[in-house]
Amino acid sequence: VAQQIDKGSVVLGRFGCFLSSQPTRRDLLSQYEFRTEVCRESGFFYISDHGVDLNELFKTSMDFLKTIKDEEKQRIAIAAWNPSNTKQIRNGFQPATPHKPVEMFCYLNPEFSEQHPAIVEGLPGHEVNVWPDEKDHPGFKEYCEEYYRKMVKVTTALLKGFSLALGLEEEALGEYFKQADTLSSAVFIRYPEMEDYPNIIIAEDGTELGYGAHQDVDLLVLLAQSNVQNLQALTGDGTYRDVPPNDTCFLVNAGTYMDYLTHGVYRAVWHRVKHRNIDRLSIPFFVNLGYHDAPQPFYPTTTEPTETCEKKESVRNKPLKYGHFLQKGLRDLIVSNGQR
Repeated sequence: VAQQIDKGSVVLGRFGCFLSSQPTRRDLLSQYEFRTEVCRESGFFYISDHGVDLNELFKTSMDFLKTIKDEEKQRIAIAAWNPSNTKQIRNGFQPATPHKPVEMFCYLNPEFSEQHPAIVEGLPGHEVNVWPDEKDHPGFKEYCEEYYRKMVKVTTALLKGFSLALGLEEEALGEYFKQADTLSSAVFIRYPEMEDYPNIIIAEDGTELGYGAHQDVDLLVLLAQSNVQNLQALTGDGTYRDVPPNDTCFLVNAGTYMDYLTHGVYRAVWHRVKHRNIDRLSIPFFVNLGYHDAPQPFYPTTTEPTETCEKKESVRNKPLKYGHFLQKGLRDLIVSNGQR
């Protein structure tokens, strides 16, 4: 059912039963009961049998990032790069600069149309996606929207397992994750190979970094990546350890909202990206709830005796509206590490 790849670092679990039409509670528990300890320690695990064609994902995203023209990059750039695009705070293209050669394209929920209630209301974080010209990138928009909906399906199944592993009802977390209003984002990131790579960050331990130490400001993150070792996670002894790469699976980790919700049982682990001068892809799907969602934080009953949990109820975290949490968290992340 599960294979330990590197003790204290990351494990691999099969995921197929989660996507079956009617997985039994026993199936879900058997697949997820081992992950509670893992998430409390390293915070990362891989899932296989997820039903997403990652080879197609890598090809589609790399073809797009390699062929998009400079004028098109600027036309659909986020407001930080193109101030005339005032409505594009999150979604759009982020071109490379002389100081930061990484390029990325981010898009949001395809349900966010001009008629969507949150768009009409002008709620922060909600934007109508912008797309490159169809004649230059035929089928790209349709592929991206289909991929987003597949990831919503994978995430919905994943949250069932998390709920059961935390001692909750199967739909406890999924109740707040809906296709209609999720603030989740999909991002295609390309790290190019260059002869003279500019502005490499040097960590205190001497490691060359492509992106500095941070916690993810989300509920969860599902990462597809090239088979190039680059990610490091902070371990309990205060050192960063390599997370083994795997280009056939999604790497899953908890974000700061999951940490807050579970009072640190599922930790948002500090991690960083090593500088590797190899042309590669990183494709995170940042899992977010809806703007107005504010689930009650809790103490997982599967990790402590019930009486211990009951004693802690008086000091549990207060409900935190997800939209407010996300806006502040993204601002803080940009200040510390730059636009993501």
